[in-house]
Amino acid sequence: MEEINLEKYKSAWKTEQSFLEEKLPREQIMKFMQMSSKNISGLFKKSLIIDIIIKILLSLSFGVLLVLYSNQNRILLINLVFILLTIFAILAQIKTYKRILGVKNADQNIKTSLYSYIDFYTKKFLLSLIITSFSSPLVFISGAFYYFYYKYGTVRSFQHEDYLVFGAIIFIGFLISAFFQIKNFNFHVRQLESSLADIEQETINESKLKHYKKLNNRNLIIYSIILFIGLLLLILFLFMI
Repeated sequence: MEEINLEKYKSAWKTEQSFLEEKLPREQIMKFMQMSSKNISGLFKKSLIIDIIIKILLSLSFGVLLVLYSNQNRILLINLVFILLTIFAILAQIKTYKRILGVKNADQNIKTSLYSYIDFYTKKFLLSLIITSFSSPLVFISGAFYYFYYKYGTVRSFQHEDYLVFGAIIFIGFLISAFFQIKNFNFHVRQLESSLADIEQETINESKLKHYKKLNNRNLIIYSIILFIGLLLLILFLFMI
C-alpha cells in the first residue's frame, strides 16, 4: 500500500488557501514596506536614545557619588572607573546611532533598505545590545552606593559571601538584560525577514498583515510587563540590603 505523504497535502492546502485570499495591491504592499522600514529603524534608534539617556544619567549619578565619597579614596577610584566606562559606552552608542542614519541611502528602494537593516542588525547592532545590557548592573551598583552612603556613611566591609552575592546579582542582571534585549530584537528582525519573504513570493495578504500586527502588540505587552517586574525586584532588593 502506498504511504500517504502528509506534507504534500499540507502544501497543497496552503496553496489553496493562498488563492482563496486576494493578494494585496501594490500600493498597500508599498505602504506596508514603508511602515516596516520606519518601525525597524525607529526601534534601533529608540533603543539607542533610551540607553544613551540612561547612561548619561548614570555618569551624572556616579559624579554625585564622587562628591559624597570625596574623603574616601578607594571609593572615589571605583566611581571614577565607572564614570569612564559609562562615557565610553555612551560614545560607542552614539557611533552606532550615526551608522543607523547611514544605513538607508537615497539610491536604495524600500525593499533594499529593509534588507540593509537586517544586515546591519546581524553584523553591527548586536554589540550595541550587549553595551545596552550593562545599564542594568550599573543602575544596581549606583543604587547600592547611594544606599550604603545614606545608611552607613560609607561602603561597609564586605565578607566573601557579600562579594559572591553582589557579583552574582550583577552578572545575572546583565545576562537577563542581554537575553531579553537580543530576544526582543531577534523577534522583530525575524518577523521582518518573514514579511519580506512573503512579499518576494507574492503571498502576503490581509490576514498576514493582521497577524504581524497582533504579534507586535503581544510582544510589546510581554516586554513591558518584564521591564516592570525587573524594576520592582531591583527596588525590593535595595530595601532588603
